[in-house]
Amino acid sequence: MDETSAAGIPGPEGEPPRRLPKALNALFCLVAVAGIGLSVWSVVTQLSDLRARSESRERIDAGCGGLVDPDLVLGLHGGTDRVELADRYRIDSTRRVSNCLVYRVGEPGTTYGHFALTLTVYPADPDADERQVALDDDPFDLRRGGVDDVSAAADHAVPHPLGDGGLGEYESHLVTARARCADGGKISSVEASAIAKYADVATPEDRRTLAGLARQAVERAAAERGCPSRLPALPAELPEAGFALGPADAAGGTCAWYGRLIASEGRGSLPDRALAAPAGKASAHDACLLALGEDETRRIWPAYEKTTKRPPDLRTVLAHSPLWVKTETLVGDGTRGIRTGLQNRTAIRPGTAGTDEFAWWASSVCDGRPALHLMQVSYPYDRILRDRLEPLFRAYVDDATGRRGCTDVVLPGAADFADR
Repeated sequence: MDETSAAGIPGPEGEPPRRLPKALNALFCLVAVAGIGLSVWSVVTQLSDLRARSESRERIDAGCGGLVDPDLVLGLHGGTDRVELADRYRIDSTRRVSNCLVYRVGEPGTTYGHFALTLTVYPADPDADERQVALDDDPFDLRRGGVDDVSAAADHAVPHPLGDGGLGEYESHLVTARARCADGGKISSVEASAIAKYADVATPEDRRTLAGLARQAVERAAAERGCPSRLPALPAELPEAGFALGPADAAGGTCAWYGRLIASEGRGSLPDRALAAPAGKASAHDACLLALGEDETRRIWPAYEKTTKRPPDLRTVLAHSPLWVKTETLVGDGTRGIRTGLQNRTAIRPGTAGTDEFAWWASSVCDGRPALHLMQVSYPYDRILRDRLEPLFRAYVDDATGRRGCTDVVLPGAADFADR
């Protein structure tokens, strides 16, 4: 084949091949070079991503104390290869409480919340435990003034049990797992919470990953601290933990007791909305949130205004201060260091009962472990429900202790429910 044939394209039959234009030849060369360049760039990019992922894995492993699989952490929220950790936070299983905080790296100079792990170690001697925990804030605090119907949905879900609750519980953005240690050691229990720090609600896949991370972390930390413990397996399904309150008379699970109460005694000024979770027989933490909707608040308000000299403005209540009740049970080491309110911060101790700052508590012993049963009521709802607070709380405690087979129940006296 001669040079002309090699550089040309076939012509009509019987004619010599036509040469390609020089410009087209140049274009082919540029395309070939560009293809080689793109291939090289693709390899470089892949190597860069692999290196970034390797460095991210090392950061997670170091910052989170080797308690969790870095690849599982990186796979959250759609996955990422590049993360940074907050320098001031490091997991240390020898400390009472420690945590790590992982940030997702975006465009140059930007980071976003991604994942956090909190590890809590409870000493065997309760008197050596100096941590203090305040009761939860207003469950509608983040929604104040921002929506038309404030009590239609809560800021956070109530705790849902992992299986029967023996392993721990989960909410919409976090999963907590616990390991109870055998008696006779220096450690009573270990607790790990895996938390999604991004703004979106965790997907079912991410919720499952968080559960696996929490269980993995508490198992490894317990082993490090010489806490022999056999953890239950993760349940096959983790139903979504919702925020929206529904009709109270149809509530089940952790609010089933309330549905029975209003069915037998009538509702009156009591809440018409409820947010419940499945009731785990072995749950160390569960709750029921009750609230009065806007229409029902308007209905009862005139009668309340007649009983007080300076009632709050109804418009303010509807927009910023919904009327709500929350009941909650804590069993085991989670009962330590509980305090009421922001002013007096009264200690709520196992084996006692009482009231302070819109909160009432009872105590019992469940499966040999201390338990606290709490009820918080918003202001001025505690005034409106004054005559029904005691039977309301007793109905809750009867259900919470009966469901768990608890003994040694201590309840507040009638004077604790009297007008103050």
